[in-house]
Amino acid sequence: MIELWIPLAIGAYLLFALNGVADKFLLTSAVKKPVVYAFFIGITGPLTLVMAPFGLKMLSLNNLLIALIGGACFPIALYFNYSAIQKTSISRVLPILGGFVPIYTLALAYFILGERLNSYQLVAFIFLVIGAIFISFRKEQGHWHSKALGNAMVAAMFFALSFTLEKYIFEVSDSFVTGLVWTRIGFFLASISFLIPRANRRAIFNAPKDVSNPNKLLYYGARLSGGAAGLMQNYAIRLGSVTLINALQGTQYLFLLALTSLLSLKFPKILHEKVTTQTITQKIIAIVIISFGLVFLAL
Repeated sequence: MIELWIPLAIGAYLLFALNGVADKFLLTSAVKKPVVYAFFIGITGPLTLVMAPFGLKMLSLNNLLIALIGGACFPIALYFNYSAIQKTSISRVLPILGGFVPIYTLALAYFILGERLNSYQLVAFIFLVIGAIFISFRKEQGHWHSKALGNAMVAAMFFALSFTLEKYIFEVSDSFVTGLVWTRIGFFLASISFLIPRANRRAIFNAPKDVSNPNKLLYYGARLSGGAAGLMQNYAIRLGSVTLINALQGTQYLFLLALTSLLSLKFPKILHEKVTTQTITQKIIAIVIISFGLVFLAL
């Protein structure tokens, strides 16, 4: 029988794929500074306080600090991720995230959470990570920009640390609401720190004036889908293995591939998905690999 956290995580990655397509439009045509995007995503954290009456608990000082650090890691990861995408293409960044976020999480969960995978889960993890790298990999001309590579690796580490510490808070508090609210306060505090440099403040405060009304509608729609995806992903982390949930990220690339392939017909300048016999073969192999991973995960 398939455990609830598996379809929850896959559903979250479908919404993240929709969110990713919207973000690509915005980063291309509207919000071009990574710090602006990371800031406006992070400051939504206190909105989770509306859930406080449904089970918010106080944490010990040490655990509160861990929750805040775990939450703060996420907008920092977003900043480095968007910085990497800005210096190179998203097709170069995705394999780094798809491969290293699960690997970092595997190590962090082992030492911080004492999480151990059984033999079927370990095989599933391997298939899912390989599939994620394979489906998101694209051969391109030119070489890696060294700073972009560094930013992508740092983003992967901060994403993994954020998810692992969130899982820790879910476990010690035995409360989804408690883990969600306190980590989202960490989101907010990290985002506020982006305002310290004057150049950041100027870019952040000018952004709402520079964005057209259609792009504002797209932005709020993206935040709605991203928020729902975040809730689903966090609840999946509350229920299941944080390592395997991050390994399931390959399903997001499957959804993203389908969406970009369809939308590139209408928006070829923003979303360009080259279709050749080689790329089709590569994607089919990746889908088969990910499918094997899902089968082993369900055993």
